[in-house]
Order: sequence, then C-alpha cells, then structure tokens
Amino acid sequence: MMTKKLFCILSILMVSFFIKTEGKVNMDVDFSNLELMISQEDIKSKIVQLAETIDDEYKDKEIVFLMIMKGAFIFTSDLVREIKTPFSIEAIKCSSYGLRGKERGELAIQGLEKLDLKSKHVIVVDDIYDSGKTLSSVMEEVAKQNPATLKSLILLVKNTERRLKNIDLPDYSLFEIEDKFVVGYGLDYKEYFRGLKGIYSVE
Repeated sequence: MMTKKLFCILSILMVSFFIKTEGKVNMDVDFSNLELMISQEDIKSKIVQLAETIDDEYKDKEIVFLMIMKGAFIFTSDLVREIKTPFSIEAIKCSSYGLRGKERGELAIQGLEKLDLKSKHVIVVDDIYDSGKTLSSVMEEVAKQNPATLKSLILLVKNTERRLKNIDLPDYSLFEIEDKFVVGYGLDYKEYFRGLKGIYSVE
C-alpha cells in the first residue's frame, strides 16, 4: 500500500511534469479553441477554504480519501497538502468515455474490490459531476463495505440537463460550471490537456 508520504512525493513529481509540459505531449493537438473558465488562483483559494471545512468536520477522526483516477489526481494532491487531519489515500479507476473522447460508454470501476473500507471515514474525490452516474455508482459500491461515514467531494459540478433524476448532489464541491466540455487541472480530452494549470472550456 502506498504510504501518504510516498503518494505526495509522486503527486508532486507528476504535477511538476505536466505543468512544465502544459500537457503538450502531441503538438498536433489544437490548443487554439481553449477558453479560460477557472484560474489557478481561484482553484487554490477554494481548496484552502475546503480544507479548513474538512478539518473542522473531521476533527479527531482519520479520513480515507478515495480518489477516482485519473482526473482527480491533481486536485487530490493539492487538497491533501492543505489538510491537517490524519488521512490515507486510496485510488480507483472509473472509465465511461469511448475513443472519440466525448461520448459516454459503459461505466467500469476498477480497484474497489481490493480495498477494505469498513468502519472508516471515507470521502470519495472526483473531478467532475455531470450526469451523476459515475459518482452515484461509486458511492453505492463503497456503501456496501459499511464505512463509518461516507461523503463525496467534487471539483466541478456541471449544470446540465443530463443529470439523472432522484440522485444526491455531492456533499462538497468547489465550482458550478456551465454545460461545456472542460479540460485542464487533471481533466483531459483523450489524455491531453491534463497539465494546464487552470480549467478551460473547449469551444
């Protein structure tokens, strides 16, 4: 199991690499249609506020941050550096986009079956809340392990008509955005743009 210190070191190295390259692994990818939606400074400010809230609510407890890869890795690494409460980190992978990048396919959850979350204080961390299908499915599966508490934390909540009916909104979220396809700060388009420091809409 990856230790907290090792995870933070690896996260810093990964973030540093992506920031240096700005995600420009393939220069054939067109960057001309990106429009800044949320700045790096605004993200940082919200994360500091969120960390204070979590520290207050989880006083005298130990948190398990259950990170959904890959989109949430930069958000999670920045968040935990602000958290004072004892914590550990686990990661699972969910995929629902096909090769064309924007079209949803069948949701697959990998890694959850290897975790023991019984009687633990779990916060599921994801990058974006769109239809709500991914988060709802993960929360349902985690709940089967009988954690002591279970909450959800989302970087972006998308205001969209695709949202499923009769499902709960995230317990914590940083920003509500328009119904646009977005990249940067861990979010990708076919694996590109993750390293952008802010969050951008793709026009």
